[in-house]
Amino acid sequence: MKKIFLGLMICISFGIAGEMQYYDKVISLYPNKNDNKASGRLLPTNPFEIVKTDGDKVLLKISGFVNPKAPSVLYLNDTQRIIVAAFAKNTPPKLLNVIQGKNGKWDKADIEVWATKAEFVKDNKMMLAKAKEIYMQNCGICHTAHKENEFSANQWPATFNSMVNRTAIDKEDRWLVIEYLQKNAKDYKGQ
Repeated sequence: MKKIFLGLMICISFGIAGEMQYYDKVISLYPNKNDNKASGRLLPTNPFEIVKTDGDKVLLKISGFVNPKAPSVLYLNDTQRIIVAAFAKNTPPKLLNVIQGKNGKWDKADIEVWATKAEFVKDNKMMLAKAKEIYMQNCGICHTAHKENEFSANQWPATFNSMVNRTAIDKEDRWLVIEYLQKNAKDYKGQ
């Protein structure tokens, strides 16, 4: 009975397999549990599942779309450049459950990679609200802040990056704000 209770408490504390989780920071990704050098990054606000926990490491399952000609980047959908996870070109992730796209483009796939355990959450609404607040407090100082739906999802990263060095936005929050802007762009199609 104690073992069942302990197992249940671990699942509640660190996420249950199959349940979507989110994080508001960039997560370093490793192909193997014992690797010391990250080969990729998961960007904030993107969903993932915890497959299993082993000590201070978690095996994540991340789903998205990949261009077969550029397998180092996983995107949120099959039409926009909203990055979910990106990897070094010499260590692209192993793609699982691949569903081939039309005309050889944008295959849907899953990946499983290791990360360090953190306080993940089951909903990204609060982190998107935090990103909106950061954006509104910093990007309207020199001029009126652009409306989130003023640019397309593909235009927002370059627009934001061209001005971010003139703001007080911390480097660790920049991807959070970019993901927020892309997910509120005029042409955002969702997951």
